[in-house]
Amino acid sequence: MHLSLQQVRNAITSNPWTKDFLHMEPFPLSYLKRFSFKDTSAKAVKPQHRIKYWNIVPGDRVRIIGDKQGKILEVAKINKLSNRVYLKGASSNANHAGSFKNVHYSRCQLFIGEFEFPPQGKVTELRTLPVFATRIGTSKPHWQPMGARYEWDRFAAATTPRLPNAARSSDRVKIPWPRRPPRPTYEATPYTAKAEDVTAITYTPFAIPAAAVQRANVENDYIQSVLDPQKRFYDPSAPMELHLQKELSNPHGRAKKQARWQAAFARRRKLLAQYMRSELKDLKGRTRREARAEAVWKWRERLAADRREEKKRRWIHRGGEAALLRRRGRRTRKARKRDEQLRELVLKEASNQVIPVEAIL
Repeated sequence: MHLSLQQVRNAITSNPWTKDFLHMEPFPLSYLKRFSFKDTSAKAVKPQHRIKYWNIVPGDRVRIIGDKQGKILEVAKINKLSNRVYLKGASSNANHAGSFKNVHYSRCQLFIGEFEFPPQGKVTELRTLPVFATRIGTSKPHWQPMGARYEWDRFAAATTPRLPNAARSSDRVKIPWPRRPPRPTYEATPYTAKAEDVTAITYTPFAIPAAAVQRANVENDYIQSVLDPQKRFYDPSAPMELHLQKELSNPHGRAKKQARWQAAFARRRKLLAQYMRSELKDLKGRTRREARAEAVWKWRERLAADRREEKKRRWIHRGGEAALLRRRGRRTRKARKRDEQLRELVLKEASNQVIPVEAIL
């Protein structure tokens, strides 16, 4: 199962949850090419070098290994195909608000929090230092159906600086996952709709007589009444409920396409089973293997013929046959007019015209 081109282009995400492991699947290298400046730049590493379980996700706070300033930065986005982490406030272009600096996953140390350490030297007060995880351990991942994602716990197996015994209850310090920011609340304005107005029921269905419904359900009679208003068999002023769900629904939706594909697949399987039963019923001196092979061949020929008929039907439906007949008619009229002009052609008498002697004789 390969990744699609759109999934590769949208590999940079700000979603902290792991809903699937499609980023571990291979894909054609042609997806990484840029055919224009409008295409986004996509980069990826080999599938065996990609990280399956990400412990540094958007919302975490990290520091870059080797950074002399030691700033604690927030993770804005991640790229699971290239193992890159995008950090806020670390971009060299400070004027661009949407630019981030991306570093490799291995260069990030996860910030656990600030802890108190015993005094050192002549200082008697406790010290408060930031602590980072140098090695992260995890529990066994499990599927969470409520959130439709994989979940696991992460622990700091080793930290820098090393936590004192009073600050840790065990050898592993549990690291909580980042929480989503609370949803913003907005104050009501004169243009805000009231809750009782939104929930109020403003539609009352018509009371349709039972006799009118039974008579109007006849499709052919209803169509005839629409085409010829003089033959209407019911009162046109009577209210009638219109059920336009099928007519107004989008035929190009994913569910509709999937239903049509499944129906076509079932028809092909059923047709193959019919050919198999027909050929195996009368072997005519063939082996069962040869009969099955011939049934498959006939089935494929039938599918090819059906495809040709469907293409022709679509061509006729979109006006191809009518356009072809119009072109043929124009060519015929053009040729007929040319023949008439040649037959009715009369040359003016002039000195340079000579009647051949053979024509006179």
